[in-house]
Amino acid sequence: MFEGVTHVICCTGTTAFPSKRWDGDNTPERVDWDGIRNLVSALPQTIKRLVFVSSIGVTKYNEIPWSIMNLFGVLKYKKMAEDFVCNSGIPFTIIRPGRLTDGPYTSYDLNTLLKATAGERRAVVIGKGDKLVGEVSRLVVAEACIQALDIESTEGQIYEINSVKGEGPGTDSEKWKELFSSVQST
Repeated sequence: MFEGVTHVICCTGTTAFPSKRWDGDNTPERVDWDGIRNLVSALPQTIKRLVFVSSIGVTKYNEIPWSIMNLFGVLKYKKMAEDFVCNSGIPFTIIRPGRLTDGPYTSYDLNTLLKATAGERRAVVIGKGDKLVGEVSRLVVAEACIQALDIESTEGQIYEINSVKGEGPGTDSEKWKELFSSVQST
């Protein structure tokens, strides 16, 4: 199944609260824990990099306001999946985005109601230690994942990411290297 595959980006997820998205046992436990465990277990040891998209708040799922988001375990299972990835022996980078904007608007939450977009928030803030709070464009998250594949210093690292007002790095690899390296020593 993975013949010729050298890199994998995993950005699976489901809604944090029960919804029609949970039909067919599509719960946080099944998607964010079982699914990631199954994927990682199926990857060949020759894989050069796995980039795994998780979530901010995973280390604080028992604290307010994160405990509300975690009522049905989404943050707990994402953290369990992160730990599994970290201990798998496969080269990895973990990206923890803030609240996602810019559609698709598939869940039943405030983002969907407001059709939240990044607007002028294209600048990127990268941190470590599960300290960032905010939101981020799905487009920025996708680009961060793609860039992390080729930036050696991101291997074995966990980053959180948000979008703020201003111009962002776009697809400029050098700007992404600078962003990722700005938090390497923290």
